[in-house]
Amino acid sequence: MKTWKIFWGVGLILAAALLLLDAFGIITPFLEVVGGISVAQVICGLFLVAFVVSRIIKLKIHEIFIPLALLFMLFEDNVAFMLGLEDDNIIGNWLLFWCAVLLSVGVSILTPKRKKHKKVYKFKRSYSSKHSDREVGSSTTYIDCKNFVEEYVNTKFGESVIHFENESEYTGGAILFVSNTFGETIVYVSKEWNVKVNISNKFGEVRQEGSGNTEGPVLTIEGNNTFGETLIKFI
Repeated sequence: MKTWKIFWGVGLILAAALLLLDAFGIITPFLEVVGGISVAQVICGLFLVAFVVSRIIKLKIHEIFIPLALLFMLFEDNVAFMLGLEDDNIIGNWLLFWCAVLLSVGVSILTPKRKKHKKVYKFKRSYSSKHSDREVGSSTTYIDCKNFVEEYVNTKFGESVIHFENESEYTGGAILFVSNTFGETIVYVSKEWNVKVNISNKFGEVRQEGSGNTEGPVLTIEGNNTFGETLIKFI
C-alpha cells in the first residue's frame, strides 16, 4: 500500500474519532488546556500535517511552506497562549503567507527536477458513464473518441488515470473536466492533438510533460486542482 494512502486513511479515521469524542463532550477538557482548540481546527490541522508529510516523502519540499504557514495561522492563538504572550497576533498573516510563497519559489528554483518513472496500471476498464468519481482509491478511465463530447472525472483522496481510445477518429471540440482534491490525476493525451489546459490550481501542482500539435484537433481540459497533483502527459 502506498504511504500517502496510509496517511490519508489514518487521518480520516482520526477525524471521525475526534468528531465522536467531541459529540460526547469527552475531548473538550483536553483541548482547553492549550487555549481552547476546536475539533474543526484539529481536523484541519491533521490534514495539513498529512499533506506536508506526503510532500516530504515525495521530496517536493517546495510544497510544504504554504501548508505550514496555514497551520501556524490556524493555531497562532494557541501558540501565543502556551508561550504566555499577551498579544496573540505573533506575526501578520499576510507577511507569513508571502514569506511562505517566496520560500516555495526559491526552493523550487534550487531543487533539481526529478524524472518520473512510467507506471504500469492494471485496472479494469470502465465505460459506464460520462461522469467518473474516484474517492480513496485508484482507477483508470478509458474515453472512446468515437463519441467523445464531454467527460467529467472527479478525484478525492485517490488516484485517477485517464486514457483515450480510437484517437485517430477524434475530430476535436470536446471538453474534459477534471476535479482533483488531495489526490493525483494523470491524463494521457495524443501528441497529435492541440490541448488547451485551463485548470485552476490551489496549493497543488498542475503540469504538462511533452507538447502537442498546434494544428491538430482541439481538446480542452478544464477543472480545478486543490492540494493535489494533475499531470497532462503527451504520448
